[in-house]
Amino acid sequence: MTQEPTATFNFDYENPNIIEGHGTGDPYSHDLAATRLLRMLDALSGLPAGATVMEVGCGAGRQSRTLKRLRPALQVFGCDLSQVAIVEARKYNDGVEYDVSDAARLPYPDAQFDAVMLFDVLEHVPNVAAVVREVARVLKPGGLFHGYIPIEGQPHTIFARLHSSQSLPLTRWKREQIGHIQQLTDTGVLELFGQCGLKPQSYDYSFHLAGQLHDLADYWRRDRLAKSGLADWRKNMVTITARLIFFPLWRISYWEDKWRAHDNHAAGLHLTAVK
Repeated sequence: MTQEPTATFNFDYENPNIIEGHGTGDPYSHDLAATRLLRMLDALSGLPAGATVMEVGCGAGRQSRTLKRLRPALQVFGCDLSQVAIVEARKYNDGVEYDVSDAARLPYPDAQFDAVMLFDVLEHVPNVAAVVREVARVLKPGGLFHGYIPIEGQPHTIFARLHSSQSLPLTRWKREQIGHIQQLTDTGVLELFGQCGLKPQSYDYSFHLAGQLHDLADYWRRDRLAKSGLADWRKNMVTITARLIFFPLWRISYWEDKWRAHDNHAAGLHLTAVK
């Protein structure tokens, strides 16, 4: 049996500066965000009108909000640990029902939803198996799960190569700045879902080389800007350098991920499973 990935870490998820999920997604933006959205829409395309869908760890609601806009006949729910994020999500008045909840203790009865989705959540939680079991609990028999799961422990990636780096400590940067406390792998995730009663139906990958380089530049920027006493001109240079890297990589990654969707030399797993 796969060892359940657990970790402990104190992180302020009420900090408004780290809340994700603002705005509404665009499936035609040809970038990393569109990759996740398009694969989610494809996975949920068979749901009939009136089906119930719940997003775990919805943040400020962008994915749930976008699904509701594109599939208005669905009943969409979202929950997140952060009260700040849920307050922000409710401001959109988007037809989604939002709740504050720990992902490991969902406030819903057994077998309530036709589908459950999550994006960028499992790398944040202390006990991954506890969250997956909750997802299985609230799904109806035959219900569908779809999610995007960072797999930053995946071999042959920049994350793996820099895991012990002192000069470019990407793992530490992501832990301290955004609360990534799990370095998962595709095999570990697939086995864990199966053990929790969710049979993997299909999966593919994104966040290949271009996406990983984008992440490295992003967290290098965050680390440099967080340093006290850094002169304004140096801050400006860091910001300009990062933006020059971001702009092409965010879009190149879209086409690379489309071309290499089945190549597991990646840091992101798109998983669809059935209860």
